[in-house]
Amino acid sequence: MAIEAQTEKAAPKRRRWRRCHFAVPVQVTIEKPQHVTLTDARGWRMNNGGTAVYADAELSIGSEAEIEFTPPHFYPPVTLRGVIRNRAGDLYGVEFLARSGAENEQLALFRQILARWDAAA
Repeated sequence: MAIEAQTEKAAPKRRRWRRCHFAVPVQVTIEKPQHVTLTDARGWRMNNGGTAVYADAELSIGSEAEIEFTPPHFYPPVTLRGVIRNRAGDLYGVEFLARSGAENEQLALFRQILARWDAAA
């Protein structure tokens, strides 16, 4: 499976962080009191604060989700917690959250990976 990666050189002024454009398989897990939903999706346009996810499933705005993926040229997979903030068709905007020490570590690791891509671009 091909993975593409590139970083925007000139980020729009309304964005806090530059986006990294790549497509990577993502597993989205949403836990509810009565059931757990696992959705295979595609991560796209990631930055320090979140990601866009193409999912062929109904994801509810405001739902918390666990996002697991393997960034290009990196192993093992990264697992980040996020909340679904918006939707345009099958494209969902997910804002990353960190509510525990382990989640903070995963988010810090992911931000280091993005910084490497930005420096290489």
